[in-house]
Amino acid sequence: MSTSKDLHALCQQPLHGVHLSVDGSPSPALPYEMTVKNGPITPLENEHKIWSLVDRGERYTSTVSLFRYDDTLQLSIDCEGVGIFEFKHNTLTIDWQSGGTGPAHYLQTLGISLYLERQHKICLHANTLVKNGNAYLFLAPSRTGKSTLTSAMTALDYQLITDDMAAIYPNGDDYKVYPSWPKVRLWPDSAKHLAKQLTTDNHAKKKVHARFAKEEINVAPAKAHKPHPVKGLYLLNRKEDYHGPVTLSMLPPSHGVIYLLQNSMLGDAYTPLGLDKARMISIARLLQKVTFYEVTYPSGLAHLDDVTRALDEQLSTT
Repeated sequence: MSTSKDLHALCQQPLHGVHLSVDGSPSPALPYEMTVKNGPITPLENEHKIWSLVDRGERYTSTVSLFRYDDTLQLSIDCEGVGIFEFKHNTLTIDWQSGGTGPAHYLQTLGISLYLERQHKICLHANTLVKNGNAYLFLAPSRTGKSTLTSAMTALDYQLITDDMAAIYPNGDDYKVYPSWPKVRLWPDSAKHLAKQLTTDNHAKKKVHARFAKEEINVAPAKAHKPHPVKGLYLLNRKEDYHGPVTLSMLPPSHGVIYLLQNSMLGDAYTPLGLDKARMISIARLLQKVTFYEVTYPSGLAHLDDVTRALDEQLSTT
């Protein structure tokens, strides 16, 4: 899919409370709006690099770098997909290489995180489920089964409204989360196991990269652009060789701060961006209002149905 078509399709759905205008379309009732365009970008020189992160995974190495010059920020991605997001005033320009993973996934995670963190919204590596109008945020590092578990919960009347990133908006004494793109990324064994509750027809899924079997699968989109109040934060602790019950243990705020920093979308980029002090205060306030739990449960698809039922019962009582 071309970059322009990929972006146009992405912008048809809510995106963490940000309307991305690619064709001058009117904005829905969302807090933020950016003009988005495709075009060549002249990369900033290495002397303007303020932050870089290298993640050497089992299957590939990801490098994310941030450059700043005057009022321009460039976020360079070299992963399953390769390209640059350039933010200047309220315009986002995208220059993406053909082949590999398109820009949409990186935009709705890293790109939007960079934009929203500068608007003082906490962006976490989390999936968000909604039931009875309440939002539940599940945090865990990559490759720990976060998307598999949250996708399985949709069989119990939960709706998955964000995958891989959640932006938390202060709302008076409470907090809220807006929906993002209606997709989830799963390995084939998880996708097959969850086929009954996911839209897995050939037109609704694709491989995230030609070299990997992982699939990007469409799920039911949010029916409206409205936010949902945050009911709780949940740190997933999937344990091998564990046969005990699913447990929810309340985390003390001091531990919660550490876990939220570890699961922040932009790693330690907040210091060079000048956001770290204000962000720490925001995290402390969040943990005063929203309870943070650790969820301990057994690993393996064979346990998944039992885990989701037990987790649903516990969430309904917290």
